[in-house]
Amino acid sequence: MTPPRPVRLAALGVLAEGVVGAVVVVLMVIAGLAFAVWGFVALLAIGVGVAGVALLLGQRGARGPAVVAQLLAIGCAFYAAVPSGRPEWGFPVFLVAAAVLAGLVSRPAREWAGG
Repeated sequence: MTPPRPVRLAALGVLAEGVVGAVVVVLMVIAGLAFAVWGFVALLAIGVGVAGVALLLGQRGARGPAVVAQLLAIGCAFYAAVPSGRPEWGFPVFLVAAAVLAGLVSRPAREWAGG
């Protein structure tokens, strides 16, 4: 079954987050950060990217991991914007994650996920 439009749009957002994560990993490697740091980020980026592709392909089980990723992104965005004093980083991440989360928990998405 083809996922509804809100899920397809959210899937594109999740996939974009995975691609951005992969770019960040490349930048971390170039900067000479330790494997423990960029390896962890690489695993997260791969997982988010796979969830995005799975959502685009209509896999209902990918919705849960994608929702968790958005909740984590919202938490990180809040921390970046408020306590860290970097709203130029936090607010855009928050807006993207909130929009993707809204698509993943919309009524059509819930009905699609329920089968």
